[in-house]
Amino acid sequence: MALLAGSAEFFGGVALILGLLTRPAAMINALTMLVALFWVHWGHGFFLDTHGIEYALALLSATTALTVIGGGPYSLDALIEAKLEANDE
Repeated sequence: MALLAGSAEFFGGVALILGLLTRPAAMINALTMLVALFWVHWGHGFFLDTHGIEYALALLSATTALTVIGGGPYSLDALIEAKLEANDE
């Protein structure tokens, strides 16, 4: 399970940095953070110094926003979409 979560966080993070497959990568990372939030951090309080939910909640919020908003105009997703639209014309 840890290997799966670590792989999702690593490769999803690389995809988010590049702006490639932004929405699916953000959704997978949000799901990973949601599981980590409840299974690992929930019983430790809120703050980061006690391994609480603060950081996992911040990452969950950021990845949820990226899932809804998408990568934006400077992402590789937008570049690929623009190239595909140019080829259709």
